[in-house]
Amino acid sequence: MNVTNSTIKQHGNFTVEFAIIGVVLSLLFVFSGDVIIKLAHKGKLDRLSYSLVDIIKERTQLYNENYELKDENVNTIINIARSSLKRTLGSFDAQQFGYVVEAVTFDAVQQPTYRVFPTGNNVVSAIRCQTRQSLGEMTHLSKITTWGRRATLYRVTLCYETDNWIGDLLGTEFTRVQSDAVIIGR
Repeated sequence: MNVTNSTIKQHGNFTVEFAIIGVVLSLLFVFSGDVIIKLAHKGKLDRLSYSLVDIIKERTQLYNENYELKDENVNTIINIARSSLKRTLGSFDAQQFGYVVEAVTFDAVQQPTYRVFPTGNNVVSAIRCQTRQSLGEMTHLSKITTWGRRATLYRVTLCYETDNWIGDLLGTEFTRVQSDAVIIGR
């Protein structure tokens, strides 16, 4: 039996295997970096949407028990959101930020009235967040208060367009990070 030295025949295998593993590891690092950036943005949007919806709920204490949500109130909280994101995101771009603020109020006979901001053509944000289900379709979340009326519902949805690291490499688009918070009013 003729035994030949197998190391001579495998001279280029290490280089080929290292190149394949290098590409796989590079894709893994890019994917991990992209996910980490998106999770960081999502966490900031989560905290901010919850805080803003809480401010809307408590505005009855701030604005002499006026239960009707107005454009001025929404503009105020969105300015708070933009200022907060400017401080917490190093590269905040207002053109990449969007929002939707929703309110469902009930009249004396428990009929809901749904309002959404920004209203109509008065769009102040560059992008519009997309929700799967409007707050007007979730009136079952409202409960009867001790005064015998249904509580108002509020939802703040914030979205931000992030970089598309892994999507650019794989030919897909995964840029929008979105968060929403729903709360029952007073």
